[in-house]
Amino acid sequence: MENHNPSDTTPPRRGQLKLLAVFAVVIGPIFVAWLMARSGYGVPESHTNKSDLVESAISVQTWGAGVEPLGYGAPWRLTVTTPGDCEEACLALVHEARQINVALGREAGRVEHVLLQAHPASPALRERLDSEFPRLTVLPLNEAAYRDSLDSQPQAWRQQPQLWVIDPLGRVVLRRNPERPARQILDDLKHLLKVSKIG
Repeated sequence: MENHNPSDTTPPRRGQLKLLAVFAVVIGPIFVAWLMARSGYGVPESHTNKSDLVESAISVQTWGAGVEPLGYGAPWRLTVTTPGDCEEACLALVHEARQINVALGREAGRVEHVLLQAHPASPALRERLDSEFPRLTVLPLNEAAYRDSLDSQPQAWRQQPQLWVIDPLGRVVLRRNPERPARQILDDLKHLLKVSKIG
C-alpha cells in the first residue's frame, strides 16, 4: 500500500499569489481604462457649446433694457431682440423661445422669455402677444446702443431679430445660430442650468 505524502499536493506558493495580486492592482486599472477609451462606456461627457458664444462683454443693461431682477438667484432669460418692428421672423423666435422654455421641463421655472424691441408694439401686435404669449415680458430696446454693442460681431447679428441666452447677472452669453437646429440652443441652455451657481 502506497503512502500518501501531503506535501505532494501543496497549494500555490504565497509568493505566486502576491505576484498575481500586484499584477492585478497595476495592470487591472490600465486594462479597464483601455476598455473605456475604446468603447466610450463610462467616460464623462465633455460639453462644447453648439450655439454662437458671445465672447465680448455684452450685458443686457448695455442695450438700455430695464430687465429686472438681476443678480444671483435671478432667472436666466431667453431673449429675442429686434432693432425694428416685431414681424413674422421676430414672432417665430418668440415662439421658439417659449417652446425651448417648456422643453426644459422641471427647470423651466429658472428661465423666462423676453422680447426687447426698438419700436413700440402696435395695438394689434400687443393684443397678439398678450393672446399667444401671456408669460412673455416685453421691454424697450435702445436701438443705437444695441447696434454699437454688436459692432465687432457679424453684420447680420445687428440687422435681424435674434434669440439670445442671458444669464442671471445680465450677461449675454449665447446666440441662437439660425443655420443650426433649434435643439442645439436647448442643449446648451440645459448644460448652463446644470453647472450654474448663480441662478
